[in-house]
Amino acid sequence: MNWSRTKTIFIITFLILNLFLMIQLTEKNTANQISLITEATIQERLRENNIKIDIELKEEGSSGVLIVGKYVTFTEEQIEKLSDQEARIVEDKTILSFLNEPFPLTEEQFRTDLVQFLNTFVLDGDEYRFGRFDSDANQILLYQAYGDKTAYTLGDEPLVIQLDEQGRIRGYQQRYFEFEEQDGQEREMLSSLKAVEALLNDQLLKMNVTISDIEFGYYSFFNPQGDVQVFAPMWRVTVEEEIFLVNAIDGSIQQLS
Repeated sequence: MNWSRTKTIFIITFLILNLFLMIQLTEKNTANQISLITEATIQERLRENNIKIDIELKEEGSSGVLIVGKYVTFTEEQIEKLSDQEARIVEDKTILSFLNEPFPLTEEQFRTDLVQFLNTFVLDGDEYRFGRFDSDANQILLYQAYGDKTAYTLGDEPLVIQLDEQGRIRGYQQRYFEFEEQDGQEREMLSSLKAVEALLNDQLLKMNVTISDIEFGYYSFFNPQGDVQVFAPMWRVTVEEEIFLVNAIDGSIQQLS
């Protein structure tokens, strides 16, 4: 064996490896510097317009996916597990239930009461999240969770709780999603601060306003004819009385109110 030649090859290989690591480190430092400069620029624009962010900005991973939700078919065996209510399956994928006795909700402990109801009367009730009241229909609308995030279906809520005139729960209509990643392909996502910048760039943030909440979730904007919906990762930005949804992948904006 030619030790001199082997030694030379080893040294050259070591130098090439060091050069590669130096290039990687330089690129990372450059990216970090650009990110800091960008963040400083956004903050300067906010100060110039007297726009305040009244909360600590939340961060998610740098990449995300589209998810698909498909309504499942309920079985009679599942219905038999439900007690103190008259429940039946409608068109395979919907449970329609009426309680034997109305369930009271108190204003002081509304969230606690609602969780107790979900855990007691609804299949997989712990997977649903409060959405909003529909005062016209006297209903509570709830959405389903995907992991620790909420999957919002605008105008097509999977759980609808019906109240009586005293504000007590009389019954509910339930559907249930099974979720999976659309194609498994991760996509680069905007940070919460970048979502705010998107609103600035589209001139949707007026001067002297306060951003009161920024929440990450998944949203489906259309009500399809079938039982499958596609959800995109979104930043929900609340600006005083207005709510904006900023797509965390392509930066497109929807205004809810």
